[in-house]
This record gives sequence, C-alpha cells and structure tokens, in this order.
Amino acid sequence: MIRFFIKNEHGSTKFDMPTEELFDHLGCIGILEDIPLRSSEKIQLEYYPTEASDKIAEIICDRLSPEDKISEVNALCERLENAWKISFADLKTALDTLDIHGAKQICEVVDNLEFQARQSMNMQL
Repeated sequence: MIRFFIKNEHGSTKFDMPTEELFDHLGCIGILEDIPLRSSEKIQLEYYPTEASDKIAEIICDRLSPEDKISEVNALCERLENAWKISFADLKTALDTLDIHGAKQICEVVDNLEFQARQSMNMQL
C-alpha cells in the first residue's frame, strides 16, 4: 500500500506498509522509537504509494500529517488492507466532506465506512 524510505547516519531502510516488522525495520538503522513522519536534521523520511494505480494509497499519502507517528500510519494501512467494501470514491468523499487529515482521524472514517457497509449488507439480507 505505502512504501517508506528512511535514511539516517546509520544507514537506510525501505519497506512497505502494512508490516508486522515495523520496529525491526527502524531498529536496523538505529531508530528505537516511534517517529513522526516529518524529516529532520537526523532523519530523512519519504513515503509514497507502492503502486501508481493505488488511488486509496495516494489519497492517504496526501492526507497524512507530519505529526502522525509511523506506527499510526502502519495501523491505518493494516485497517485499510482488511477493510470490507470500502471504495476509493466513498473514502475520498468522506475525507473531503469532513476535511479529514491525519492517520488517527482517517482510521475513524475507515471504521465508520466499514460499519455502514456491513449494516447495509445486513439490511439487504
């Protein structure tokens, strides 16, 4: 879904989210804490959709905040990978309508959309 490239004085690492090995990837270059998405003097951080055609990953990348922690983004990617019946159009409309930015807030929207989709499906049965 989203590829991360992180570089510091100890080396660099590239990995795709969601990942169960997030802190292993960070630890291999000496990062032992949950870091924000902003680059600094010590850490260069870049992220982008793993596939150019992944419109959901694109909209998520555009709406992440520099204050978001990398673990929050990983949790969001995991939630999106496991989401049931959420379309790009539904997600984009909800995020645009509510002007949502940030991983935690996007997770809440995804949870709400998934709940609505499941409710709609149950009503049709």
